[in-house]
Amino acid sequence: MKKLLATSALISTLAFTNVSLAQTTITGSLDLTLRNTSNSVSGGAASETTMGRETQINIANKGKLNNGLDYAAGFSLEFDGNKNHIAGTTNNNSDSNENVYLNIISGGTTFHVGIDHIQNSQNDLLNAVGDMVDEVGASTVAGTLLDNVGFRSPKEDIGAGIIQNFGNGITASGLYTPNNTNVGEANNGAGTVSNTGTNSAYEIGIRGVNVANSGVSFDLWKNEVEKDAPATLRNQEGLGYALNYNQGPFGVGATRYKNERAAASTEVKTTMAHATYAVDKNLSASLVYAKSDDTDTASTADEKIKTIMIGYNFGPVGLLVTASKIDNLGGRSANGDVDALGVSLNTKF
Repeated sequence: MKKLLATSALISTLAFTNVSLAQTTITGSLDLTLRNTSNSVSGGAASETTMGRETQINIANKGKLNNGLDYAAGFSLEFDGNKNHIAGTTNNNSDSNENVYLNIISGGTTFHVGIDHIQNSQNDLLNAVGDMVDEVGASTVAGTLLDNVGFRSPKEDIGAGIIQNFGNGITASGLYTPNNTNVGEANNGAGTVSNTGTNSAYEIGIRGVNVANSGVSFDLWKNEVEKDAPATLRNQEGLGYALNYNQGPFGVGATRYKNERAAASTEVKTTMAHATYAVDKNLSASLVYAKSDDTDTASTADEKIKTIMIGYNFGPVGLLVTASKIDNLGGRSANGDVDALGVSLNTKF
């Protein structure tokens, strides 16, 4: 795909710095999606067909500091559309809280400040054709238990962290955010904006990608959100781990999440597995299975999702088709069967 839209050389004009050379790049992406849902949930929509879009512009800068260390900085402008698909509410500053970062780099160690940039547990951690959480869990009418697997990862909050690259595809990271749910929308911190007070959050994790060219990839994540003031609440904790293996055109993997809720002694446990086959360099397909168990008394059955994903690469444009069968949506024991279809076109420039 054509990655680079524009490149320019910038000379620093700040009087208190040395003149330095830096490189700025501008890239972007565009996603257009059609979704159809047939929903038998009592009181819910019988069916829905919608179209949506997501557009994003990325501005990135990198170079060297006058002390010899490397730096990288950037931000993105993301436009998700005016309404949230499930709740019907307006987006919360999604145009300005995307991929904001300033990194200071010394060898394999990176000091990071920003939001939505550091490696994290937010994705479903499967090496399938598509992201199961985004394409199925978060995009189905009435919501799924599968959508809980991010267990409130603080990567969506502004904070600071450390990334350590050990080589051979292995990196570890830690992120601390002083105000959970604060996306940094207060100008320069002039007025802290947090829906839940001043509770903090952290996430630590280690990730291996094709470790030492073995075909093995893995993830291990732990995060925690400090509880609010009421004595009835507890810290919200999450644990996630995954193992994937790719050999030639074949790939298999599984992941497990546990999300302890803050409001009561309940938790959601999700297990996912996939088998993937690349027919050729352009065509790939995945079979994905997900099972979620919610210990809340309102949920009386395990949610089960079976999905087939087909991806095709047209060069600068990609096509992703997902077809899903959902049983016991949200843990319902009756009237919880859902059929879902998604078709999306994606391009980067």
